[in-house]
Amino acid sequence: MTVDAAQAQWLRDGAVFAVATDAAIAAAWGEDALETRITSPLALAAGASAEATRQQDFLEGPFAIETHDVPGLRSDLLGRPVTLTSSHLGYDAGLIIFVLGVDEQERVERTTLTVLRKLT
Repeated sequence: MTVDAAQAQWLRDGAVFAVATDAAIAAAWGEDALETRITSPLALAAGASAEATRQQDFLEGPFAIETHDVPGLRSDLLGRPVTLTSSHLGYDAGLIIFVLGVDEQERVERTTLTVLRKLT
C-alpha cells in the first residue's frame, strides 16, 4: 500500500490543528496577547476551527472582572472557561466566564472565584 506524504504526516500526528488569528484582537491586547493551544476530543478540523472562533469572540471584549463565592473547593477551575449559572447578575441562563483566580476557604468549603466576564 502506498501512502502519500500528506497522509503519512496526518497518520503520524497525534491531533488535527486549526489556527485562527485576529489582527484587531492582537492589536487590542498588544504585548499581553497570548497564543492558546488546546487539545480536545474534537475529531474534525471544522470543530477545532469553530472552537478557535468561539475563543476569539470571547476575547474581543469588553470585559468586567468580578468575584463570585461558590460552594466547594474549586482550585480545579483556575485558568479555565466555565459556564456559571446563578440567579444574580444576569447569569440566569448561564454565562461563559474565564477563571483568573481562586481563593479557597477550606474551613467552610467555599471558593471565591475572580473571573473575567465578557460584557454583552
